[in-house]
Amino acid sequence: MRTDKLKKYLLPNLPYLFIGWACLKVGTAYRLAAGADLAHKLVGMVAALGPAFADFAPGLAPFDWLTGIAGAVAIRLIIYQKSKKAQKYRRDEEYGSARWSA
Repeated sequence: MRTDKLKKYLLPNLPYLFIGWACLKVGTAYRLAAGADLAHKLVGMVAALGPAFADFAPGLAPFDWLTGIAGAVAIRLIIYQKSKKAQKYRRDEEYGSARWSA
């Protein structure tokens, strides 16, 4: 019974772990990029993406972890919002005022 609960919550949220890891690596690339202001950092980040993704293990810098967690939470909130707005269509049934038309 305990493994069923674990599977129920772990499997749907597992992709967010990978999204968080990727965002963490993007944060590492931003931190390692040369430049003083945002524009130069973003340009330099392209060159720093290779070294950031070269090592699989995440770094220990707090900025990297904050970026990774914020990215994963943002993607989770976007998907949650999309799922709440999704309409539930039923097959072979009419919707709204269509059933009252001639």
